[in-house]
Amino acid sequence: MAGEIVLGYDGEEGSQAALRTAVTVAGAFHRPLVIVFGYAPAPIGGEVADLARAVEDIGKQITSAAVNAVKELDASVTTEVALVNDRPAEAILRAADQYDAFAIIVGAAGGGPLRGALLGSTTYQIVHRSTRPVVVVPTP
Repeated sequence: MAGEIVLGYDGEEGSQAALRTAVTVAGAFHRPLVIVFGYAPAPIGGEVADLARAVEDIGKQITSAAVNAVKELDASVTTEVALVNDRPAEAILRAADQYDAFAIIVGAAGGGPLRGALLGSTTYQIVHRSTRPVVVVPTP
């Protein structure tokens, strides 16, 4: 089905707030919710396959908890999990294209402007590169 709500989710406080908003939006518009977790490690040189597998396993645990949270908030919202072997922003943008997303919902970037400037903010990248509506949910 085209028009899903795509949620960028990493289990942190900002994405937990975004999950609550995503469930509300998905329920209000009768759209499925796709929970996206990008797990490719940053390129640091050397062999990273074991690290990628470990992060993918963590992603499975985090997104499983997210699916349970969705059921508790609104059992009528259908969910799908997309574990994507790519950097988080790329994973979310790719999933939005794949599902012809109605909207992308992400949590506000944490760590302040210096961290975002040095490391790159997933939220910033999505807002500035997406061709779809993006909802940025502030961290409470």
